[in-house]
Amino acid sequence: MIKNLIFIFVTLFFTACSVKFDMPFSKEPNSELKKEITKVLYLMKKDDLESLNSNYINKDFGFYEFRLDREFNLITEHKFILEEVDKFIEIFEISSKPVEFDCSFDLDTGYGWKEDGVFVIKNRVNYFDNYKFKDEKEKKFINNILKNGYEVITLSQMIFYMSRFEGKYYIVLIDNVKTDCRKKFEIESKNL
Repeated sequence: MIKNLIFIFVTLFFTACSVKFDMPFSKEPNSELKKEITKVLYLMKKDDLESLNSNYINKDFGFYEFRLDREFNLITEHKFILEEVDKFIEIFEISSKPVEFDCSFDLDTGYGWKEDGVFVIKNRVNYFDNYKFKDEKEKKFINNILKNGYEVITLSQMIFYMSRFEGKYYIVLIDNVKTDCRKKFEIESKNL
């Protein structure tokens, strides 16, 4: 009887450990990722583009920058060198909770992030939904971004994604869409 109970508990234990959970919750970034993000923020604050490019941009794949054009179409730029960063970044303790950006008409008081800090969340981007892959290597890299990327939100309007690829963390995406309030302003002004 005791042998049967032990067998059942051992079986349940190994079965529970082998189940894969694909739930849509924010996964807490690990300490290694937080350390790398802190280094990136420090280099941005120092405006050290040389160190950022040599240490945090993959030389083979670069990074992708997304923005909206004048007609609000999504523009994807594949780049290999960071040419500028927001050096007015404040370094805070890293938090892993979602934060909202307020596109207020009153640009002085309401515009910006609703909370202060550096926020790192597991977030899937849909910018690649209609993207045409150049080859299988690029497809593998982008799928890795989608699967393993973490969104890093700073107090400034700088949003970037970091992902681990082949054992190293890289800046893989820069998001200039999320904080672009032009479309929202245009829609709201037509309703006035």
